[in-house]
Amino acid sequence: MRHGTLTSYSKHGCRCEPCRAAAAKASKAWRRDNYLGVVKLVDAQPLKDHVAMLMASGMSFRAISLTAGYTSRNALADSMTRSRVRPATLARILAVNPKRDNRRDAYIDATGSRRRLQALAVNGYSTRDLAARLGHKHAATVQDIGSGKTPTVRYRTMDAIRDLYEQLWDRPGGNERSASIARSKGWLPALAWDDDLIDKPDHQPDDVRRRGVPGGGSGITLEDIQEAREQGYVTAEQIGWRLGVKRATVQQILSRSDRIAS
Repeated sequence: MRHGTLTSYSKHGCRCEPCRAAAAKASKAWRRDNYLGVVKLVDAQPLKDHVAMLMASGMSFRAISLTAGYTSRNALADSMTRSRVRPATLARILAVNPKRDNRRDAYIDATGSRRRLQALAVNGYSTRDLAARLGHKHAATVQDIGSGKTPTVRYRTMDAIRDLYEQLWDRPGGNERSASIARSKGWLPALAWDDDLIDKPDHQPDDVRRRGVPGGGSGITLEDIQEAREQGYVTAEQIGWRLGVKRATVQQILSRSDRIAS
């Protein structure tokens, strides 16, 4: 508890001289503003509408809070529950601009960045290599984004990852160990994503064929599996995702094919 504040006087019941002086000062200021007609609170609906617009543009609630200068999302969440807020609070939120050029240090959902880093890992680029190319001193930063541990990234980070992805998406990285680990995790190659939709969390690649036959067989053949491999899908999990069947189905078809060949 800090003495000499209105909070200490009203919430903690302190009646020391500094706290009493702070309470008297606040009371005098309130009477003055009331007499002059100074607006202390304003309608919160414009704040709520602006937050809704920002979220529709792709910003997460946490990103909006951080961009507005809050250390967490709690303050903004509290404002969203109120019918009236302080003018300064409203101005702070309305100042958050959805245009990327004005918000280089703002935060945005990391889905697209995660997918791009995973696709580059499938190509054989190690986390350390990607971090160096992105100018990060610590590879753990890139690792956290690629693994999904980091839910949001700064716009400038997203731009850097996107630019690097454009350079390397069709070039092999040469690190087979990184590629093998990425494939074992079920990470998808660049061809799995539509460039215009890769940043949208609910996007599913347009080329995914759901060939499963309800109530019957899988409906896929060995030729389908071979075609998926040519498109960059390597593991049974990736191929199954590509063809719309379970991994076990792919493994069963491959096993049957091996038995016939032998």
